[in-house]
Amino acid sequence: MKIAPLLYAAFTELQEAAMGLLSGTRIETIAEKINKFAIYSAVAGAAVCAVPGAGGTIAALTQTGLVWTLYVQINKTLGISIKDNVLKFIGSAVLTNLAANAGTYIVAYAAASILSFIPGLGTAGAVLIGAATGYMVIYAAAIVYLKLLTKMMKTSGNFDFDESEDTKAMIDEVVGSADVKGMVEEGRDAFKAARKSGEFKEAMKNPTCPSCGAPVTPGQKFCSECGTPLN
Repeated sequence: MKIAPLLYAAFTELQEAAMGLLSGTRIETIAEKINKFAIYSAVAGAAVCAVPGAGGTIAALTQTGLVWTLYVQINKTLGISIKDNVLKFIGSAVLTNLAANAGTYIVAYAAASILSFIPGLGTAGAVLIGAATGYMVIYAAAIVYLKLLTKMMKTSGNFDFDESEDTKAMIDEVVGSADVKGMVEEGRDAFKAARKSGEFKEAMKNPTCPSCGAPVTPGQKFCSECGTPLN
């Protein structure tokens, strides 16, 4: 599969920092996982942004769960172990930083909340904004996590994260120095490609767990097959 430039650069940086950790197969596997979680986030974002007023807030909360669950999947593929509570801490901090550094993230959800009050075209617009933003958030959060792993490896030679101000400061530094605007644009382009290929349309019709592929319902808390947290 073709991997977009900023995501590929994040893989390359991690490979250079941790020799032997990544291979072509692992890179493709992680890229596929990112897309699956982003697609599910797009479906969830589309569903909740159709709800008048509260959609944007609900979507943001849903994505918090999806982000740290994706991080768990990335770690499994890489063969590294970081406690779930620490990943939740990291995921929340990453999303907070992205919101602060990507104005379009906030504006998009505000627009979706307003449009959702308008029947017909307004609701359709809210759904599309929610879907695109949902995809972009997961995509950008994944790139930030790969960069965070790279920074930790360069700093300490391992992945020993904890729930501390030092970890928060590292996340601040990673997001602050990253091309957040570029990540947002790359995520939106990836979402457009998913719409063009019909992948998003199929996912809207038949949503599935991004981890195991079992049928799920948007808003469902856990996958009934594998137990993956979905929000």
